[in-house]
Amino acid sequence: MPNTIFVTKSRCTGCTSCAKACPVSCIDMVDRPKEPGVPWRKLAIIDEAKCIFCNACVEVCDKLAEKSKNKNVFHAITMVKEKVEGKTTVDVSLYKNVWIYAEMRHGKLVPTAFELLGLAKTLAGTLGEKVAAVIIGKDVARHCDELIAHGADIVYVIDHPTLENFVDELYTQALTDLIVKEKPNKLLLPASTIGRSFGSRVAIAANTGITADATELSIDPTTRMLHATRPSFGGNLMATILCEKHRPEMATVRPMAFPRSPREEGRKGQVVSVAVDSARWKQRTRFVRFEAEKGDAQDITSAEIIVAGGRGVGSADGFKPVEELAKALNGTVASSRAAVDAGWIPYRTQVGLTGRTVRPKLYVAAGISGQIQHLAGMSSSEVIVSINKDPECPLNKMATLSIDGDLFEVLPAITAEINRRRGH
Repeated sequence: MPNTIFVTKSRCTGCTSCAKACPVSCIDMVDRPKEPGVPWRKLAIIDEAKCIFCNACVEVCDKLAEKSKNKNVFHAITMVKEKVEGKTTVDVSLYKNVWIYAEMRHGKLVPTAFELLGLAKTLAGTLGEKVAAVIIGKDVARHCDELIAHGADIVYVIDHPTLENFVDELYTQALTDLIVKEKPNKLLLPASTIGRSFGSRVAIAANTGITADATELSIDPTTRMLHATRPSFGGNLMATILCEKHRPEMATVRPMAFPRSPREEGRKGQVVSVAVDSARWKQRTRFVRFEAEKGDAQDITSAEIIVAGGRGVGSADGFKPVEELAKALNGTVASSRAAVDAGWIPYRTQVGLTGRTVRPKLYVAAGISGQIQHLAGMSSSEVIVSINKDPECPLNKMATLSIDGDLFEVLPAITAEINRRRGH
């Protein structure tokens, strides 16, 4: 029986609560035909073709029933989900340990590996299992000591000349072969360009599922399952994803969303060199060359000082005082989604759920009101300075220092004072 959902007309009061709770707007309130003894003017109609069966409407209607003294109304929405017959696809007892993928880029270990190790230690601690890191590339064994120092109990080294540069097909087959052999319980990858690119391929090849861009992860101590939470519908809804019937449970994790695992000198761990039989791998693509992006703009995810502009800058030219302050502070320029959507500044500068997560020492926000989607991307900054005409905006309220004023007056004044003190 397929998923189905319906409204019991006699119990529906037309209160609109279900329509407001629906994240995909599949519930319409229509005029109810006049019926004897029925005072309600509206009736909820659900478009099953659009419904994602998230249960939000059912929950809100049932809560109203609990509060209502009239037991003949509410409890008006019924959802019936398809039952999946059969046992679990895999024997989950065979799968052990929490793995992370330690990304290499242009011969260097990407620091997101240390963030994943910190998260993996927390998850593995709940499970009573070990933390393992997988590193793929050419001459990458030199990074094993660093990974162990930051929390890895085991480091799997997949080292081969053909893996010197990232190629989706080769990396996918290398990691999948290791998963099939060693059977990890959980696997975390960075939600970087590389992690997003081949993480989904690995999930398909390993016959499992993956949660993309997770911002929160935890273990249910009863089921021992991974609860991976991520933003949905443009950040308007947070969804917790479960992978009940397959292993490993996989997720890509937004960079800078979690603190790095501290380095522990003298920490011991096991290094496992993985045998590589590249002749078995199918390769339809090859690495040609890497061309760096032109320009001297710093990647915002690694910046220690960020000056960000939002809707309040008003135009592309409005970013000039933002850029001048960033230059005076030796920082980099970022933005809110509104500024990117308006075409004033490139997407690579966007901070937030649909952009990038940053963790600078100083975050200066100019003309950014601070919607929840933006706050989620920068709330871990050490010091936050908000400049806005609206003293009641969310970012002004959460900032370390709030300046109630016009950014076109405040920013140049701060820049001039910095330059004066430096003798410029």
